[in-house]
Amino acid sequence: MRNRFYSRSRQLLLSRLHRFRRDIGGVASIEFALVVPVMVLILIGMFELSQMVSVDRRVRQVASSTADLVARATALTTADMDGVLDVVEQLMKPHDHTVLRLSVLSVGASVSNANNTTVCWVRAHKGGVGGHTRGSAYKVPANMLEAGDSVIVAKVEYAHQPVVFSAFTKSTQKLTETFYLKPRYTAEIKYNNLIC
Repeated sequence: MRNRFYSRSRQLLLSRLHRFRRDIGGVASIEFALVVPVMVLILIGMFELSQMVSVDRRVRQVASSTADLVARATALTTADMDGVLDVVEQLMKPHDHTVLRLSVLSVGASVSNANNTTVCWVRAHKGGVGGHTRGSAYKVPANMLEAGDSVIVAKVEYAHQPVVFSAFTKSTQKLTETFYLKPRYTAEIKYNNLIC
């Protein structure tokens, strides 16, 4: 009797295993459960990447626009530069402009040697970028300046923090841009009457 019970239990178990192996009703659910987390991660990653590309474009626009606005002047005051910096903050919208740092420099070449370039004046915004000071040496790209020329340099740094992944990490991606533009109407732009 015991063997018959054992045999019947074994047959029942084998028939259930055989039915389970042939049953494909839950395969789609299992595949869906495996694929969804991967697809969500890809979607979030694409969103984060598009946000970073958008911020990087804004940083480039800020650098070029700042240099352009300053290069159009012949002389600037603190109030004029404050107006330029207000425009810069508007250019960063809808992104956070409070983590944007900016330095505007006028770099002049010596009258006797175009390779001897120094900072004529600096305007730093929110701490600035690079810690440049008036009179310090500044290396510009080769053949940009002739002797006695000057160039406006806009240096921008932005600490981009991911939107979704910020819940998991506090690290930021530093986006930087440097833009050079020669003054349009004069050899050198004065800032609060400072020149080289």
